Amino acid sequence: MLERALALMIFWSLWFAVLGVCVGSFLNVCVYRLPRGKSIVYPPSHCPQCGNRIRLYDNLPVAGWIKLRGKCRDCQLPISARYPCVEGFCGILFCGLFVLFDQFFDLSFEYLMGLTLFCSFLGAGLLAACLIVYDKAVT
Repeated sequence: MLERALALMIFWSLWFAVLGVCVGSFLNVCVYRLPRGKSIVYPPSHCPQCGNRIRLYDNLPVAGWIKLRGKCRDCQLPISARYPCVEGFCGILFCGLFVLFDQFFDLSFEYLMGLTLFCSFLGAGLLAACLIVYDKAVT
């Protein structure tokens, strides 16, 4: 029984981590495009330097940046390390909140999931807002 509980804990922790890095990838799009009045839907992800579209197999959160060694496949100019940092932070945030709530609160599965998702998305939204304000202050 304990092995099953541990396996479920690991599964859901990884699930929230993957969800977090995906949300972090979307946050990067929002933080870059919204202050500039650009659409978050179109055009698809592209290099901020040369404008070439990022290929689907290169557009994996964190892994794509590492695979390309932080450079655009086409123009070879550097892509900011902030992109994988935001993605990784969101993955850690989502996973960490799940583990925290699971370990320290006696919640039913439904409440655990709901609370984790609510707090995770709230934290992601606050992170995006902070990054937008930071970018405006720096420029």
